[in-house]
Amino acid sequence: LLATSPRYSHFLFGILCGWILARVTYFLSTSGSLYLETSGWISGTNRSGNPQSPVVNMTESVRVLCWVMTTPANHREKVIHIKATWGPRCNKLLIMSSVADPDIDSIALPVGEGRENLWNKTREAYRYIYEHHLEEYDWFFKADDDTYVVVENLRFFLYPYSPELPIYFGSKFRYPQYVKQGYFSGGAGYVLSREAVRRFYEQALQDEENCSATFDAEDLQMGRCMEIVNVTAGDSRDDFGRKRFLPFDPSAHLAYSDTEDLGYWYNEYSYYKPFSGKNCCSDLAISFHYITGNNMRMMDYLIYELHAWGSHYRHPSLPSTKTPEEARIVAEPYPLNTMRPKAESSTHTPTTETTEDAISSIKP
Repeated sequence: LLATSPRYSHFLFGILCGWILARVTYFLSTSGSLYLETSGWISGTNRSGNPQSPVVNMTESVRVLCWVMTTPANHREKVIHIKATWGPRCNKLLIMSSVADPDIDSIALPVGEGRENLWNKTREAYRYIYEHHLEEYDWFFKADDDTYVVVENLRFFLYPYSPELPIYFGSKFRYPQYVKQGYFSGGAGYVLSREAVRRFYEQALQDEENCSATFDAEDLQMGRCMEIVNVTAGDSRDDFGRKRFLPFDPSAHLAYSDTEDLGYWYNEYSYYKPFSGKNCCSDLAISFHYITGNNMRMMDYLIYELHAWGSHYRHPSLPSTKTPEEARIVAEPYPLNTMRPKAESSTHTPTTETTEDAISSIKP
């Protein structure tokens, strides 16, 4: 009698409808958010920290111009792979070379080729950007032609920072005899705010006494010039101290042991303690270096196309805007004597050979 009661039937139907609605809501909260995030939109807190904010169009909220430093010999060997993978995810992609190649839309800068011209190529690239694109974009990322970039992670990291702050980010190295606040590896790439580019062009390039046009170590000299015009070398590590900009390919960071060779140049030049193994890199890593053309396509597949059935990565909410004071908070470098035998001095003077290893490694 109870089973055939209309009231009981309605009760069971209500439970069934509630269960279906709960499952649909859960599906939309997972699959739906994944779609929004991979298509350039993401939900989370807005810049005021309001957790009820609508989804944010990250592509427009964090406008990134990427420029790639290359040489004519690498146009077809490397650059075409960048244009087929991560390059188009930037708001604007510029290929900076010494030859205008219509096949890759490269820009011919008025500089020669060779390692000795890397610094002047960088100077001219930012001169071009200042004169043609400064107000169109918020952040300006420099990459080598063997750098792979996860542009979505770059935007996520930059979101809380104002592009009007004089700041830049990358994989921080130390060379206190020349740059007190550290400098960023050229191979891992570094990103300048709009204000940093403005100061570089309007102040640093006009001061060749302190920002030399003849120095050929591109990334080290950029660090010196940024320091001279009071642009902060920011801290880009995640909450666990893991790096987001990586100067080697993933396998090197995963397999390398920081205790096998205590005198290895990376241990001594890294501003912050390097980690290896599964803890080597942030799970929201931004860039890797020494990625060949074919491996760029493999990275693209592994990141964007391959999925493990049943797993879902829960993305963190967008962080609140950082104040200028918060943005400029930079941790001190880790002491070298934590990585070196006690019998050795913790004050190490890098040699010419290790200096050459630590500067940008793009091949002429």
